[in-house]
Amino acid sequence: MKLSIDKTTVLAITIPMVALLFVGYISYENMIQFIQKDAADDRINLINQRLNNIISTTANAETGLGGYMISNTINYLQSSNSALRDIHSQLGNLDMMVADGPANQRLSLNELNMLKGLIEAKLAELNQTITLRQLHGVNAALPIIRGNTGKALMDKIRAIAVDIQSQQNNMLDLDIRQSDAYAQTISYTIIITTVATVGITSVLVHAINRDIRRRHLAVQRSLQTEVEKRTEELQVANNQLLVANEQLKLYDKMQQEFINVAAHELRTPIQPIISLTQILHSKIKDSQQQESLDIVIRNAKRLKKLSDELLYVTRLETQTLELKKEQFNLNEVILHAIDDTVLSKEFSSNHLKLLYEPRDVLLNADKSRIDEVISNLLNNAIKFTPEGTITISVEKDETKNWVIVSVKDTGQGIDVSILPKLFTKFASKSYQGTGLGLFIAKGIVEAHMGKIWGKNNVNGIGATFSFSLPTTH
Repeated sequence: MKLSIDKTTVLAITIPMVALLFVGYISYENMIQFIQKDAADDRINLINQRLNNIISTTANAETGLGGYMISNTINYLQSSNSALRDIHSQLGNLDMMVADGPANQRLSLNELNMLKGLIEAKLAELNQTITLRQLHGVNAALPIIRGNTGKALMDKIRAIAVDIQSQQNNMLDLDIRQSDAYAQTISYTIIITTVATVGITSVLVHAINRDIRRRHLAVQRSLQTEVEKRTEELQVANNQLLVANEQLKLYDKMQQEFINVAAHELRTPIQPIISLTQILHSKIKDSQQQESLDIVIRNAKRLKKLSDELLYVTRLETQTLELKKEQFNLNEVILHAIDDTVLSKEFSSNHLKLLYEPRDVLLNADKSRIDEVISNLLNNAIKFTPEGTITISVEKDETKNWVIVSVKDTGQGIDVSILPKLFTKFASKSYQGTGLGLFIAKGIVEAHMGKIWGKNNVNGIGATFSFSLPTTH
């Protein structure tokens, strides 16, 4: 079956995939924006914190200087010097933060330079005051301390720092608003994309389903047309077969009638030939002439057997075989068949033993027909057993009122190619006989409502043929 995909199906597959990739890309960009926003917010907060630290450290330096001026204690001076060193370090860190920040988020360099200049001026004032105090005493430094220059510097430092922090906070607020707006835009974009994708996909799926239904109906119509065509062809073929069957029945009937007539015509001269030849045989003393007459008698008997078997086959196939049932002892029939077998030339020429344990069983059947079945099975056993033992057994099933008669030999067994068709006409690999014996035996047994079967022995030596018949109550 060739797989074909139309454009609608391709679109139904491609559009959701593209939409999914687009939503994924937007989500990725949104995540990057939020990460950058968080980094910018952290940097702004850190700048504000640095500014606060610088102002606090400058105030600490001034406080340490005041303590030194009043108490002349060196510890205050050390605290002031430490604060001064920290201020320089903090200014350096602030410069690096401003230089590394994004261009749209950098501090105003004028204000930053002004702040640094004011802090430098304040530090210079502090250093000058310390120097005057150390060299000339406290009175020399009092004019600087009493003046408003230091206070004015600190006020300007605080004002510029507040202004810078205000700018940073404004940038932070703007960044938050932009991030919120961006997130809202992304959300709307995802919603619109999803809704559009679902709508387009639904339309495409509907179109695909409609196309599938259309194709399905087309296939159904095509199949229906093909079925109707095949049905017509089968009807024609069936009518032809019926005609041929009627012809075969006619030919079969003509064949059976011919066989029946031929068998009857054969039997008519055969019996006088056998009788007269036997009389002639008894009067002639010459041995060569007697042997010649034996040949005539033997072949005449074979012709008689053939005609009898043909008549049997015809009656079985036309279901016209008549059974003359009577009550008799099966043991008598078996013994009679054994006597005929032992006296036969085939049995005497082979090195055989025939075993049978007599058992009385009453049957209501056609005595002569049952005798033919048993004789047939015995002759088959002799034919395929050049030497060995032939055993006849009788088993009676009292619960089912059946008797089973078996003939077991130690011969060559049943050929595997013959086994499936063992009881059909002409099923034989022997050059002796017609191959009709088992077929006739099966027909006689089944006419008595019995069964017949054959199988090779378990030990691989010989075969066993059995048949079952209902017994008399």
